[in-house]
Amino acid sequence: MRKQFIFLLFVCLGFSSIAQIGAVIGNDNRHNDQVSEKRKTPFSTAKLAFAITKDATSDKDKVFAIYKWIASNISYDNELRLSSKLQKEFYTSEENVIKKVLERNMALCGGFAFLFKSLCEDVGVPAEVVHGFTKDYYGKIQKDKKPNHTWSAVKLNGQWQLLDITWAISYGSNNKPDDFWFLTRPADFILSHFPEDRKWILLGNPISFSEFQKHSIK
Repeated sequence: MRKQFIFLLFVCLGFSSIAQIGAVIGNDNRHNDQVSEKRKTPFSTAKLAFAITKDATSDKDKVFAIYKWIASNISYDNELRLSSKLQKEFYTSEENVIKKVLERNMALCGGFAFLFKSLCEDVGVPAEVVHGFTKDYYGKIQKDKKPNHTWSAVKLNGQWQLLDITWAISYGSNNKPDDFWFLTRPADFILSHFPEDRKWILLGNPISFSEFQKHSIK
């Protein structure tokens, strides 16, 4: 298991709770309805998804192409991380988050995950956004009870698998993502990631949150 967690202190623990999409989007349906009414034209990522996957011959190839495109073209959004004003402006709906990501070519963890989900679904591959907890360099999690990170799940050949594009970019080098975080084995993933919805642990004998807190990643 990888030990490179210093960057995580900066990436996943440094931004405010509003930056965690799960705590903002979908909790107030009336607000989302108001947002929908303001939309003048439909927004779609389908054209981009088909362009990215035009040479893919299997679903796994499509997913890998989407993962690589995001990792190569979307960088981590430090400006958004530090600005509550921008977070309130951007985090009104999943659609708006994705639009802002593509406009700025930057994202926080939720933006990476929502864009990945949208592009996968455009080419017929089921994908989900997963909110949860991650550990810092010292193997500790935030005291805050709210999830502090967002990652992805994708269904290939009838089986759900996990990936974290934010961490792939963070631990990459020479502008190349660390592919360890693409379709990572659940037994490895659980050492550093604990989902809010435990079905995304994807293990036959999933550990408890208290066990996750105690388990060392070093």
